[in-house]
Amino acid sequence: MKNIKHLFIIISFVLGFSACSEDYLEREPILENSRELILSDREGMALALNGLYAEFYHTAWYGAGFPIIADLKGNNGKSSPMSSGRYQTNYNWYQDPSNTQGGLWFRAYRAITSACNIINAHENVTPRPGERQAHLDHIKAEALFVRALGHFDLVRTFAQPYTHQPDGLGVPVVLVTQIASPARNTTREVYQQIVGDLTEARGLFSNDYNQEFRSSAQNMRGFASRDAAAALLARVHLYMGEYAQAATYATEIIDSDRYQLYTADNYATVWGKNAQSEIIFEISGSTGNSNWPSWEELGYIYYPGGAYGDVSASNDLLNLFEAGDVRRDLFVGSAVHPGFYWPGKYPGKEGNERQNNIPVLRLSEMYLIRAEARLQGAPGNALDDYNAIRTRRGLDAATAVTFDEIFDERRRELCFEAHVLFDYARTQRTLLRQDEDNRIAGPVNIEFPNHLWAMPIPIQEMEANPNMQQNPGY
Repeated sequence: MKNIKHLFIIISFVLGFSACSEDYLEREPILENSRELILSDREGMALALNGLYAEFYHTAWYGAGFPIIADLKGNNGKSSPMSSGRYQTNYNWYQDPSNTQGGLWFRAYRAITSACNIINAHENVTPRPGERQAHLDHIKAEALFVRALGHFDLVRTFAQPYTHQPDGLGVPVVLVTQIASPARNTTREVYQQIVGDLTEARGLFSNDYNQEFRSSAQNMRGFASRDAAAALLARVHLYMGEYAQAATYATEIIDSDRYQLYTADNYATVWGKNAQSEIIFEISGSTGNSNWPSWEELGYIYYPGGAYGDVSASNDLLNLFEAGDVRRDLFVGSAVHPGFYWPGKYPGKEGNERQNNIPVLRLSEMYLIRAEARLQGAPGNALDDYNAIRTRRGLDAATAVTFDEIFDERRRELCFEAHVLFDYARTQRTLLRQDEDNRIAGPVNIEFPNHLWAMPIPIQEMEANPNMQQNPGY
C-alpha cells in the first residue's frame, strides 16, 4: 500500500505512528506486549487513564477548536477586528473534506481507542493485596465515560442530528483497538453505544477512589464521576428527544444537593477557579498538560488584550441579555475596538490567560434540560426550572415560559461552552445569522434541513479507509 500521512486513526494508535509503509500492516503490532504489561495492574491502568484526559485539552478539542467552532458557527461569536486569520473558514461555514474538523476526528478516536485498551484489559486484572475490586471498576468507569464523550462529540459533529435522521450515517463505533477499516454505524447505533457506556459507568463508579488514589491538590471535577455520567446521560437523552429520561437524570443531579447554582453576587468571580459549585465535569487546564494548546488555547482566542482575540461576541447574542442580567457584565470591551465585546468565561488561572478550566457539564444545564423536557411532556413545572436560573442571574421571575424562551436562555447561560450550534441542529432550526458589522463572507442563513449541519469526513480518512462513506453534499 502507498504511504498515507494520516492512516485511519485506530491503526496509528495501535502502532504509535501516523504513517505506514508498504509492509506495515503485515507486522505484528509492536506495542501489543507492552500494552498488556502496562495494563496488567491497577497502577498501570490508572497511569493510562490519566493520559486519556490530556486528549481533551488539545487545541482541536476542548482546549480550543471544539467549543470555539460551535459558538462561532452558531452565531454566538463572530470574527473580531483583531482577527489573525484563525477560525475564518469556520465563521464563514466554508467546509469541505479538506477543511473540516479533522483534528477532532483524530483526537477523539485516539481517546476512544486508548479508553478501549483500559476497558478491555479490566476483566483480566485482579486486585492486589490492599486493593478492592471497586477501585478497578472505577478506572473502567472513567474509561467508559471518556469513550462515550468521544463518540458523542464525534457524532454530533459529523452526523445529522438524531432527531432528524436517527438511522442516517453516524460515525464508526470503536470498541476494540485493532488494525481495521470500519464503516460508519448509524446515528442510532452510536447513541445506543453512548447510552450503554454511560449506564454501565454510572453503576461502576466508586465513591472513595479519588480520596484513596488521587492527590487532594488535584481538581477532582476534572475527572469523570457517577454524577458526570448521569449529567451526560441527561444531555444525550435530550439530544435523542427522549424527554422523560432526560428529566430523570437531570433531576438526579439537581436533587443530590452536591452542586449549587451560581448567584447574582458571585457569578462574576467564579470563572477560572477550580471546583466551583456548579461544575459537574470540566477540562482542567494546565501548562503541564502534554497537549497544552499554549498560544492557541481558547482563553487567548477570546482575550482582547493579547495578540489574537480572534473571536468576539455577536451582537445577536449580546442583544438577548436583559437589563440587570449579571451574565452580560462578564463580557469584556476594548478601548481600541469600541463596540466589540469578548466573552469573559476564560480569564485564565494562576496569572496565565492561556490556562483555563473548560466547563463541560454544569448544574445550570441540568435545570435547562429539565425545563425543556417538561415543556415536552416530562412531569413537573418547566417555569420553576426556568426561574431558578433567572432569579440567580439578577432577573425577576417570569410568569410563563415557552420553548423559544428556553432556547434563548440556553444561549445566554451556556454561551461559549460548545452548545449553541448543536442546539440549533437538534431542534431543527434555521440559523439566521445577523451581523450588524457585515463581517460574514459566507452564507448568512443556514436552513434546516441542510447537508451543512453534518461536517464532512476528513479527506485523509476517506483516502485511507475504503469502507468510509462521505456525508452527502460533499
